[in-house]
Amino acid sequence: MIQGAIFDADGTLLDSMGMWDTVGERYLASLGIPARPGLREILFPMSLTQCAAYLKRTYGLPHSCQAIADGINESIFTFYRDEVQAKAGAKAFLEALHRQGVAVTLATATDREVILAGLRRTSLLPLLDKVFTCGDLGVDKRTPTIFHTARAAMGTALADTWVFEDAVHAAQTAYQAGYRVAGVADPYSDQKALQATCHLYLSDLTDFSGFYERAKQW
Repeated sequence: MIQGAIFDADGTLLDSMGMWDTVGERYLASLGIPARPGLREILFPMSLTQCAAYLKRTYGLPHSCQAIADGINESIFTFYRDEVQAKAGAKAFLEALHRQGVAVTLATATDREVILAGLRRTSLLPLLDKVFTCGDLGVDKRTPTIFHTARAAMGTALADTWVFEDAVHAAQTAYQAGYRVAGVADPYSDQKALQATCHLYLSDLTDFSGFYERAKQW
């Protein structure tokens, strides 16, 4: 049975993970500076502050680290406002859940202002009852707090609440906390690990009927 659904945004509803993989290149391009090979691998494990310091030092940027960080954030916001696309089937999937009377919320690690811009661009925002962000709650998805908060807002039973995730660590958190978990395929996630973690694995969001029939069996 499914009473409530908690969706991740990036890589689950939005086709946006590629942007995060190239955020350094995008920022440098905005300054007319070509990125050197391997930049994304170097920046991947860094925080935003560390990224800004690295770019300033390596590329001899005249801006302060704070200005660079602000510029990176602006580049990210511009992408969500002007470019991001919904993943295949996302809108129809959310609409179908509403027709079945399922409560739908969003739980994301992306900043609220940024994610709202992307949800407005893709016309998904009206299909979400509430939006929760890790930043607002002061948590990350290695703990289930954001999922519990979303479920409390929906008033649904734990065993009847499904979490839709593309990220393995977040799917594991939800699974271990007692949620039903649907893994949503994304090329930037470890698909074998995701399949091993989830109750159901979706190659995309285009087959709502198939998901719904299988979900009712749990």
